[in-house]
Amino acid sequence: MPSKEELKSAIHAAFESVVADGASYTKVYAAEVKQKNFIVFRTTTVSNFAVGFKPGRTDLVVVPLDEKNGKVTAGAPLTITDANRASVKRRDLQGRFVVKTTDGQTFKLSVLPSVPKLMAVAYQLPVDQKAEYEAFVAVRDTLAAA
Repeated sequence: MPSKEELKSAIHAAFESVVADGASYTKVYAAEVKQKNFIVFRTTTVSNFAVGFKPGRTDLVVVPLDEKNGKVTAGAPLTITDANRASVKRRDLQGRFVVKTTDGQTFKLSVLPSVPKLMAVAYQLPVDQKAEYEAFVAVRDTLAAA
């Protein structure tokens, strides 16, 4: 498995490959964990994202990520602006940042300052992003207060 720094660099490179002027964004790794309980078994689906933002602004760019053996590939980016953002909750019952768009999409994102390698067992990518996390918290709090 690649190191935390190598994964972080790969996430940033993937974001920058699909977002115009992507290098100018501050980027954080986020995961969305969905669990469904059935009578006999429970399924867990983890989706990985890079979330880009510019401090002092309220726009977010959400890029789905796919990781395989340290190679990170990006999906189509979604820009969430004041015009297409329906609602923002700072935290839901599981401590996630929840953003809903006017076209019905919902992102329930967990953003951590550091994702330990143990969480890689749960399919989250292990990264250290303490400085980026602090910048994200400021933008998140601004969005949630609006």
